[in-house]
Amino acid sequence: MKVNSVGVNPSFGRKPNQAEMKVYTNSVNKGLNLLGKQVDIILHNASAPAIRSENTGIGSLFSRTVKEKFIPFLKEHGFSHIQQEPNGLRKAADNSPYAPEADTKNIFSIPLEKLVSEKLLSKETFDNIVKNNPNPERVNYPYVRENYDKALREAFENSKKNPLYKEEFVKFKSENEAKYEQSAIFRLISSENNNRSWEEWQGVDKTLYVNPQSEASKSRISELKEKYANDYNLYLFEQMLVEKENAISNKLADESGISIIGDSPVASSAVEEWVNQKLFLKNKALGCPPDYFSPDGQRWGFKYYNPDKIFNKDGSLGEAGEVLKKKYENYFASFPGGMRIDHVIGLVDPFIYTVGAKKMTPENSGRIYSAFESKYKKKNDEEYAAILNKIVLPAAKKYGHDISSIICEDLGEVTPPVQRVMKKLGLGGISVTQFDYRGSKAPEKNTIMPGSHDNSSFLEFVDGLFSNKDKRFMTKTRFLAEDTAAKDISNEDKKKYLNEIRTDKKKFISASFTELFASPAKRIQIFFTDVFGIAKTYNRPGTNEGCWELRLGEKFEDEYYKAAAEGKAPNFAKAIADALRHRGLDKEHPDLMKDLDNSAKIIGE
Repeated sequence: MKVNSVGVNPSFGRKPNQAEMKVYTNSVNKGLNLLGKQVDIILHNASAPAIRSENTGIGSLFSRTVKEKFIPFLKEHGFSHIQQEPNGLRKAADNSPYAPEADTKNIFSIPLEKLVSEKLLSKETFDNIVKNNPNPERVNYPYVRENYDKALREAFENSKKNPLYKEEFVKFKSENEAKYEQSAIFRLISSENNNRSWEEWQGVDKTLYVNPQSEASKSRISELKEKYANDYNLYLFEQMLVEKENAISNKLADESGISIIGDSPVASSAVEEWVNQKLFLKNKALGCPPDYFSPDGQRWGFKYYNPDKIFNKDGSLGEAGEVLKKKYENYFASFPGGMRIDHVIGLVDPFIYTVGAKKMTPENSGRIYSAFESKYKKKNDEEYAAILNKIVLPAAKKYGHDISSIICEDLGEVTPPVQRVMKKLGLGGISVTQFDYRGSKAPEKNTIMPGSHDNSSFLEFVDGLFSNKDKRFMTKTRFLAEDTAAKDISNEDKKKYLNEIRTDKKKFISASFTELFASPAKRIQIFFTDVFGIAKTYNRPGTNEGCWELRLGEKFEDEYYKAAAEGKAPNFAKAIADALRHRGLDKEHPDLMKDLDNSAKIIGE
């Protein structure tokens, strides 16, 4: 078949050639503008691809592969953002980015290949790390922890011999030591205690920063800095490297048009809890109430600040409020692409349970501001909105972010106060179609997606749906057909289309991606497994086994075109064209529709 707009005879199931790609990208972007959409990919640093010769065992959005290969790929397909995971420092024995050790940054995002090019890391060390990587397709965290420690120690020692790096570090330390001291000291004490929880530490260590000006605390802090001077400075050096890469990445975002969206965890970090322990509620933690998915509720174990410490009686920020303000300012300062607010419900109407209680009951757990603790009961929506209104949104505004750049993760039991507050503030939540959310009902300000990092991949979901073909399947397919069919087709063709969706997985998948573009929601997010047609689960809540390990392969581009041709990954040109037909916009833009249809055939046949 001839592609009229570029005058070539394509062979299908492959990447478009240069001329075809130009038409494809232009038509996709024009279609997105007409539909009023922006598209993000959700990809955590650890899952980022790397070419074989630079695969150190874990990915980084700062890596050469991402800059030179992955970002251009995203640009070609109409993406404008990458949403990453929380970038806090991971705990020594916990792979989850949502339960950080500290708010200092994730050192695994440092691209080791760049340290080689800057003569800080020997090529021999780097090549050995790459050569001995036990699994290039998944993250082996024990291997990564051990080898990143070796590599960064070597880089630090070599930096001492380089006058420019030595001078840079001295300047960085003088300007930033106060910012990083507590986290660095925490890591030193944690190492002394074999990484046991700080609550098990003994003596002054356990309460070191509760009263840091006491003679005992000052003496112990000085002792640790002197005894472990090299490790202490190494910690600061590592943060200097991450900060540099973050600044370079933000500059690249301006140049490439692909910016990174941050993710602010609802969890308080271990360092935050240790330093501010007097500000938290005693024997209480944040979680989720019992529901269909978790009959016994979810015990996250994250401490919750005493409400009396968040705000003073006159409504001004209390000690805990000031901590949160600084925390959110740091988040928004780091990410020009915006911010995902993890579990926004926990900032408005949190569910608190009593630690140690065998079972959640109304007597020991509940919504702290509306039911569980009458002393903290909120009187009106202004009080429910206080953390967002007085802490989060001012932090966003300070660094140039408006409401449209904030994504509120509101999955779970969205209580009436949360609904009212989000509506009054104009905040958008998340509509997940895998949860049977009907795309046509997604509010314009919401972010719509097939699934998140906590769900099965979309292909696994589809397999499960088709294996049952129960009432849920029948309802979902009926809605899907209604919400994606071309506006002007006959009733007979509508019945045929519905039957195709119910009998052909490829048709169902295609319609499911069209649903995203046809919905009222202005923002679309797609998890990386669903973009690339990977039928594997990234994270299973409630277990650590095999979680947070899945990565994109070196040949991610080939894998995309293969999966798209097989109907397992989104054909963006087709999804956009079908959404335009559903909206009835196709007749007004015949040339665009021709380009989209031709491009869709190249990608899909």
